[in-house]
Amino acid sequence: MTGNRLQWSVWLVDLNPVIGSEQAGRRPVIIVSRESANAVLPVVTALPLTSRKAGRRAYPNEVLLDEGCAGLSKESVAMAHQLRTISKVRLARKLGQIEDHGILDALREAMRIQLDL
Repeated sequence: MTGNRLQWSVWLVDLNPVIGSEQAGRRPVIIVSRESANAVLPVVTALPLTSRKAGRRAYPNEVLLDEGCAGLSKESVAMAHQLRTISKVRLARKLGQIEDHGILDALREAMRIQLDL
């Protein structure tokens, strides 16, 4: 993975089965950790995505992503309330890169709201 920019990329990852309402299974995530950390650490910080169901609204700590955004096959919701750190070993396949500054700003704001920053 050296040489590839990780921050703001969307990957399919394998997440451990968990108890409760945490996202699990093979799913897309957005890597949000800063590139200087991604370059040296064996882990990345990521926001899990879930597909958007009809009529579901986005909360202030979530961001709606259109189908096709960074390689997503479905309209999706980025969930800052599910922020997690995962091993780079779990990164199965890169889907794409988020370049749209409006989306990046919305993701940053969702994380600020969730973390009360």
